[in-house]
Amino acid sequence: RKILAKYEQMLEEGVAAFIPEDELIELIRYYEADDLPDRALELTDLGIEQFPFSSDFRLQKAHLLISLQEEEQALNLLDELQMLDPNEISIPLLQAEALSSMELFDDALLLLKNLQATASQDLLSDIYLTEALVHEQQEAYEQMFFALKAALLENPRNAEALKKMWFCVELSKKYKESIPFHLAIIDEHPYSDLAWYNLAHAYAYEGQYEEAIDAYEFAFVINPLFEFAYRDCAEICFEIQAYEKALNYYKEVLSKFEPDQDLLLQIGQCYFQLGRYAKAKAFYKQALRFDPDYDEVYYHLGECYVMEEQIDKAILAYNSAIQLENSREEYYAALGEAYYQVGKPEEALTCFEKATEIAPETTQYWIQYACFLLETGNFPLAYEVLEEAEMYAVGVEITYCQIATLFAMGRRQEALATLSTALDEDYFMHSSLFTLMPELEADLEIQAVIAAFQPY
Repeated sequence: RKILAKYEQMLEEGVAAFIPEDELIELIRYYEADDLPDRALELTDLGIEQFPFSSDFRLQKAHLLISLQEEEQALNLLDELQMLDPNEISIPLLQAEALSSMELFDDALLLLKNLQATASQDLLSDIYLTEALVHEQQEAYEQMFFALKAALLENPRNAEALKKMWFCVELSKKYKESIPFHLAIIDEHPYSDLAWYNLAHAYAYEGQYEEAIDAYEFAFVINPLFEFAYRDCAEICFEIQAYEKALNYYKEVLSKFEPDQDLLLQIGQCYFQLGRYAKAKAFYKQALRFDPDYDEVYYHLGECYVMEEQIDKAILAYNSAIQLENSREEYYAALGEAYYQVGKPEEALTCFEKATEIAPETTQYWIQYACFLLETGNFPLAYEVLEEAEMYAVGVEITYCQIATLFAMGRRQEALATLSTALDEDYFMHSSLFTLMPELEADLEIQAVIAAFQPY
């Protein structure tokens, strides 16, 4: 930060001063990471001017030119550099990247294959890594996976290959293969935080959540500044409803790293799930200070107000969310429930209808809409809504809701016949019928029909 502040002050004052080589490299990395490649490119030119005998700034410039899709310019620069420094391995690797960026994949792969014959073990790892990048450009993710495996077999400490690997595993869906591969790396290098992190990702996808949590924990114990490991571990804990544990890890992130609106929202969600609504609201409001237009925060704030039975405040919060993002079905459904609770059925109906328009394939919003109509005595419209639901959504829940509606409308024989069909399709879902209309549970004829379909 000091280096950045000093440099930006120089720019403001229009002062041309010598910048040490290590500081220039730091600045270039910063601007590249901050997605400011043009600013980074200016600094590489300054580096070439100040350090004409160093290859580093020319290599960095070529890398940036490739990222800016100025491949021809990058290749010309690399050709010049190769004459000055013919043994620099980074030159042909960048040439392969440039060719790949131009979709000259065969040329790129041939260049890399020719390099393999004389390369040392560490260099071979980088060659395979570059081959993986070519396959990524081709969207050949399975080949990318095998190239990264080859890179890591040559050098299990290749950090760039390890970083690429978890992303590649997601694209290639090689989760099962990833687990024994990373376990083998860990056996050899037990303090590889990136290997533990990749292993955790694979476990999480395979539904082995406890193993995933353990692996994430190893990753951030080895590297206490591994922010993504903390965050991903907390996310898994939240998913398996270990809210206290998730909260502790999110707090670790808050204590070690810069806060952001997403982190504050996640902490608020943990407090909400733990029933600590005042704390949840405090963190949601902090998140809004970071981003006043964060619609999701307003929605979750509304959920807190509902739990506290402050429905008018919930309505304001839900409306704020909808003003910022009017295509989220859950916002309208929540607002519909809130309007219903304060005795505004017309407004509620509009909201429930809107939720089904946005997400017609989602059964729960049709059920919610139909239940509202049943509770307000509008049985014919409830049945119409459920018939429309069958055109878009699937699920026996709709059928059981139709059965309740038929009973409410007095169409008993039709309801009993439909009940037989529903029980044959999914017997155990019949309890939803009694949730919708508890009085039906005492009906002996209904109980007899249910008993006839009971599985043995």
